[in-house]
Amino acid sequence: MINSEFHVSNEIIEAPQARRIRIASMPLWRKSQLVWGLVRGALFYRQAGLKRFPIIHRGVKVLTANGTIRIGHFSEIHERVALSAIAEPDQPQARLSIGDYSSIWYGTVVSARHEITIGRQCAISWNCTIIDNDMHEIVYSDEPQPVRGNRAVRIGDHVWIGASAIVLKGVTIGENSVVAAGAIVTRDVPPNTLVAGAPATPMRTIAGWR
Repeated sequence: MINSEFHVSNEIIEAPQARRIRIASMPLWRKSQLVWGLVRGALFYRQAGLKRFPIIHRGVKVLTANGTIRIGHFSEIHERVALSAIAEPDQPQARLSIGDYSSIWYGTVVSARHEITIGRQCAISWNCTIIDNDMHEIVYSDEPQPVRGNRAVRIGDHVWIGASAIVLKGVTIGENSVVAAGAIVTRDVPPNTLVAGAPATPMRTIAGWR
């Protein structure tokens, strides 16, 4: 079944505002890499499902404890990526969901203690951090503890996140948007928007990216 899915992908996979994936024109080593990634995702990581075969390369960490991770069809997770969905035992399950045909590149960390959703056809570059929590809290003796609000992270379809960018808790990034390399996203990003800087601010409206 994996072979038949791979054969179908020799055609151009394309949708509105989608990235083109040309399997047929790839060199043999790249095709072999994809096939082994499909096998690894299905057998070792057990992420395959009905009509869903993610591509997971060597050295990827997928960690769950009171949490679930779902990687979409033909989404490609590259070496040294760490994906985690870990919630406290007395809390609701953490959820990490990655849509179809997305890619996450070397050294990126995606850590969910609550909920992180990444859409279809997204490109997340190397050494990025996407996190829906602070891991630890700073306690001040003269101030009350802050009230916790919505901490879920939602990244829309066809979003490009540049190298070493950081997306923090409670952020929604609209579809077709671009986060520049090194940006720190602390607030929502509208659709079709380029943001850059620390903290990230809108630079201009865009038609999309390719």
